[in-house]
Amino acid sequence: MAKDKRGAEAGVAVVYSEEFLKHDPGPYHPERPQRLEAIVGALRRSGVWQNLTHLQPRMAGEEEVLLVHERPYLELLKRLCEGGIPLDSDTPTKPETYKLSLLAAGGTLVGAKEVLDGRSCFCLLRPPGHHASRDRGAGFCYLNNAAIAAAWARQRGVKRVLIFDLDAHCGDGTEEIFYSDPSVLYISFHQDPYTLYPGTGFTWQIGEGEGEGYTVNVPMPPGSGDAEYAAALQEIFEPLCAQYKPEMVIVSMGFDAHEDDPLTSLRLSSYSFGWLAEAVVRKGPALFVLEGGYSLRGLAEGACNVFKAMLGEKFEMQRPKRIPVIDEVRSILSKYWKF
Repeated sequence: MAKDKRGAEAGVAVVYSEEFLKHDPGPYHPERPQRLEAIVGALRRSGVWQNLTHLQPRMAGEEEVLLVHERPYLELLKRLCEGGIPLDSDTPTKPETYKLSLLAAGGTLVGAKEVLDGRSCFCLLRPPGHHASRDRGAGFCYLNNAAIAAAWARQRGVKRVLIFDLDAHCGDGTEEIFYSDPSVLYISFHQDPYTLYPGTGFTWQIGEGEGEGYTVNVPMPPGSGDAEYAAALQEIFEPLCAQYKPEMVIVSMGFDAHEDDPLTSLRLSSYSFGWLAEAVVRKGPALFVLEGGYSLRGLAEGACNVFKAMLGEKFEMQRPKRIPVIDEVRSILSKYWKF
């Protein structure tokens, strides 16, 4: 990983702008501006905000976005935004949506540069991105921020990127973009797709062609909490990370696996996000990119703990509880990885 520095030693950066509050999908939409306000407010009250290096986002250039998205989709997205025509029933547009999506993607690239320079960074931005594929947006997402950052890093000589997706919904867009690409290892812990949108992310979906074995889906049964996630972290994430030896780690940091989240059926505590983040930054600088999370308490407390872990605070992991899906994943992937 970049320059082999620890985030706590090199400092921790945050990318944030009040411009991101202008993305307003509507008064009853769960992906609302108050999500960011809850996080920033909690960081300020806790004193964490003052210990961060604050960075402003920039607009992503279209050539950067085209690293993962197709031009016809971008042109369609522009036209839909101009007319306020929704991508789907969950993904409305307004005239400013396209510009704000470019700002979110560019903010992620600001954070990626920090990581390449040896400092962990959390990009507090919206709209989120991991459901956006090469040729479509969906699920509250327009441009795939994490995927754009991964492709941008690859263009700058990073040979192996790990994307660790902790959102409760499988990042089907990210998965599709890199499904045949061994230069990006995609690991997703998410709620069982039989029970939650987008209905993909099964254990048998492992990539194709040269990328076979580089897509890793861990569908967690509804009700899974700290102990089950601890087992998945120890028995799947850790051995794969050790073998793949990523030069850059990007975390699609969703908080909708929180026990209070209104859209999901997982049971992670606020505390657990601390040891999940600690497991990542223990290995070196990492890029965290905000995805979902719709409980304001879950967002505020969970994000505070992620930042604290990035700053070097220690979190004690729950005692692991093994569940059948972990054995299933290990069995399927044993052709490609050692467990």
